[in-house]
Amino acid sequence: MSQKIFVISADNLGLSRDQVDYPDLELLRFPVFVGDKEYRQDEVHNAKWLLQKYANEQVVAKSSTLVKQEMVDIVERVRSSYDMIVQVVMGSGMSSASFVVAENVRKMYEGIIPIVNVDSSQVINGVGNVLLGVIDLIKSNPNLSPEEIAQKSKDVVQNTFTYFIFPDLNYLYRGGRIGKAKSLVGTIMKIIPIIGMLGDNGEGVMVPVGKGRTFKQVNTQLVELIKAKMAEKSASTIKRMNLTHFGGNDEAVAELKEMVGKLPCNDFIIGTPNLVEAVYAGPGAYCLSMSL
Repeated sequence: MSQKIFVISADNLGLSRDQVDYPDLELLRFPVFVGDKEYRQDEVHNAKWLLQKYANEQVVAKSSTLVKQEMVDIVERVRSSYDMIVQVVMGSGMSSASFVVAENVRKMYEGIIPIVNVDSSQVINGVGNVLLGVIDLIKSNPNLSPEEIAQKSKDVVQNTFTYFIFPDLNYLYRGGRIGKAKSLVGTIMKIIPIIGMLGDNGEGVMVPVGKGRTFKQVNTQLVELIKAKMAEKSASTIKRMNLTHFGGNDEAVAELKEMVGKLPCNDFIIGTPNLVEAVYAGPGAYCLSMSL
C-alpha cells in the first residue's frame, strides 16, 4: 500500500489553491500589514485589493513570517492520518524566519511523524513551481523515503529559475527586501531591471540579470535568458512555466506571453497573484518562472 503524504505550503505561490492538483494540501496564509492593520488573503483582501490601495491611497504594506502555531495546528490535525508531511517554504535567503519556523515544527515532531522541509530558494511563482515539482515527485513515486524526497526536491529547486520585472523597486524596499540604494537605481537611470532567482546559484537571493529602457527590450532579454539557461542545462523542453501578472502593463505581458508561447513547454500556467506577493511586486509587475 502506498504511503500517504500531506503537503503544507503557503499562499505565496503565484497560484490559487485550485491550480494545485493535489487534495492532501493546505496553504498557510501570510500576515500582511497595511499601516497598522493585519490582513490575510481572502475573497476581499487579495492582490487586486492591495494594488488598488497602492494606486489610490499611497499606503505602505509589509508582511510578517508564518505563524508557528498555525503550522502546528495543521500537523496536529493530520498527523494520525498520514505517514509523512512535506513542507515547501519560500527561500530562506529571502525569509530565513519562515524556514526557521518550519524547522522548529519539524524538530517538535521528531519520532512522531517525519517532516521534510523543502527550502524552495524562490519567491512568488518560483515557490509555486517548486511546489508543483515536489508534488510531481510524490505522485510518481509515493513510497519515497523522507531522505529520498529531500534529495530529489533539491534537484527540483536547482532546476527552477524565476525572472522578475518590477517597474518600481520601491515596493521591494518598503517591504524590507532590498536596500534604499538599490531601489533608487532604476528610478534614477530610468531603466527597467530584470531580477532573477536562479535555483542553481545556491544562495536563494535576488540578483540582477538584465535591464532595458522599454518593456520590449526586457522581454526580448528575458526570452534570451531562458534560451541560454536551457542550453546550459541541455534541456530541449521546459517542464513548466508560470507567468504571473500584477495588473497594468497588459501590452507588455501579452507580448511576453506570445514570445514564450513559442518555446517548447509541457505545462504553461497563467498564474494567480496573491495578497502577500502584491506587497513586494507593486502595480505593473510581472514574473516568469520555469522548471527544467
